[in-house]
Amino acid sequence: MDTGYACEEAEQFWRYIESSLGHLFEIVAEQPEEVIRWQPPANDANSIIVLGRHMLANAAVNILHTLGGLDYDYDREANFGEDISREEVLAKWAGHRARFEQVMRALPAERIDGPVPHHWRGDIPGREVLIVVARHTAEHLAHAQLTADLAKVALGR
Repeated sequence: MDTGYACEEAEQFWRYIESSLGHLFEIVAEQPEEVIRWQPPANDANSIIVLGRHMLANAAVNILHTLGGLDYDYDREANFGEDISREEVLAKWAGHRARFEQVMRALPAERIDGPVPHHWRGDIPGREVLIVVARHTAEHLAHAQLTADLAKVALGR
């Protein structure tokens, strides 16, 4: 059966990456503003909306740039300010989601097996990039879920 993916492994990775990102952005879309902006009382803790923006940028630099070879201006530190609206982050997700899927559908097995130039890890196998993205998105989904639960308690919801 033709799934439209050049490589079955790319389809498998995308299924899990998209699921984690999708659930994260459901939290951003569905929770009250005060919940998605609440920050846990810990050093360097982030709000849900900041986690969302960070995950989009991280997935973009890895999927679009590192694996897809597309230009992407990545500024990690710029992802951690609170200066973004729910509408902006959800619009970015909608736009990036289609581009991510397009790259993942076209990703050949050779690109997964072979070395790719990563922006700070050096040359690593494309598979390692996909593992990092899948792991990172799942970690931050869990952070967002826990932050939402803690925010509701802290805010008396």
